[in-house]
Parts: sequence; C-alpha cells; structure tokens
Amino acid sequence: MSAPWAPRPTDADVLAAAARARVGAVRAGLAGGDLSAPRELTAVVVVEDIDPAAFVAGAASFALALEPGARAGWYRAFTRTVFLAGRPGSVAGRHPHRRLAPGGGLAWYGPATRRELSALSRMLRAFQGPFPVEVPPGPLAVRVPGRPSGHRVEMTVATGRVRSDAYLVHVHHLVTEAVLRGLVGPGDAVRVEHREVLDPRDFRAALDPGRAATVQTRISRDGTDHDRLRLYGVLISNRDRGGH
Repeated sequence: MSAPWAPRPTDADVLAAAARARVGAVRAGLAGGDLSAPRELTAVVVVEDIDPAAFVAGAASFALALEPGARAGWYRAFTRTVFLAGRPGSVAGRHPHRRLAPGGGLAWYGPATRRELSALSRMLRAFQGPFPVEVPPGPLAVRVPGRPSGHRVEMTVATGRVRSDAYLVHVHHLVTEAVLRGLVGPGDAVRVEHREVLDPRDFRAALDPGRAATVQTRISRDGTDHDRLRLYGVLISNRDRGGH
C-alpha cells in the first residue's frame, strides 16, 4: 500500500505505466498462443478512401479471420502494419486481398514477411493523408461482421493535430490488438467517439493496470513533441477476456 503522503501520479506517470504494461503484454504473447510463431510479420492495408466506420469494421474482420499462428506472431510484432495508397479494385488483379472493407475503399493483406509483401510495396506508395484527419461530427455505430452477440464496445479516439495516416495507424493498432486479445468478437456493437484530445484524467480508471482485462489503449509519442507521450485511443469492452 502506498504511503498516505505519496504524491498522486502525474498524467505522464499514468501514460508511461500503461504503455509499459502494453509492451509487457505483447512480449508475453497471447494466452495459449504459440511463442515459437514467427514475429517478423507485417500487414498491409491499401487505402483509396477513409471511411472510419468501414475501417473499424474491416480491421476487426481482418484480425478475426486470422489463423492461430498468424494471430500469435502478428500480436508479438505489435500488429505492425503498412498503409499504401491505391485502388483496391485495381490492385486485386495482381495481388488478391485477404479482406475488403464495406464500400471497397480499403483492402487488407498478410500478415506476412516483408519479403512476401515486397512486390505490393514496390507497386504502391505510402499513404499520406490531410492534416488534421476529417471524421463525422457525431458518434459512429459500427457492427462487427457476424451474428449480433449482445456485447458492447466503447471506443474513443483523438483527432486533434492527427493526420489521416496517423489516425489509421492508431485506430488499427487499437482495434486489431483488442480483437486478438478477445475484447472484440464477431457481431459486437462498437460505438466510436472522436474527440480533439483525450485527457488522461478522464480515463484514469481505464488506464489502471487492474482494468487491463477489459481495456485496450493506444499510447504513443506526441506528433509535435516527441519527448511527451499522448493518449490516442481507449477501447473498453464488456467482454472479460483480455488475458495475454
């Protein structure tokens, strides 16, 4: 127990502790996962249009469809993903995708080794989007493909001073890691809220390591101040299956 006079942790302390917990969980691997699974795996998303609802549903569907070895290996690679600008319909003739988002503006490949994905990477350029990211004004209601499960997921994402390409990175990590950990499943209802800034004080309970079983966070260096950590996303699930 902390001494009664111990200072309250600062926002920086809270974010640093949550970030360390995520790194430790990834290194430990998924519960029941094969620790010998290859870790040099990368996913690729070909982006024509950014539709936040389709992106969340597509990312979840992609992660849910992975076989156990790929799930374990990609998770231990911190769900590394490359975003390339292109038209999925045109690319599919030479490079069939694994998953296509509703509307056809986003397509997923891998996860595979960089060598296996090199032809696709040489064909397309890295995706770069406008600053800041443009999102709908109100909350989004997203249904993960599958029969309605009755489970609910609350997801909050920062958009202030966030480029479109960075938004894709943050949301993709948040959603796919939550899927791989069992926090998001087929048919789940996901409510997505966008805010300019996520104040760590508003999410103190969710950032508590004791809540890790039902929470996924996205914490990274601030895009304008690399000496500072910033909270980019919080996902809270009513599924109590967040073991690692």
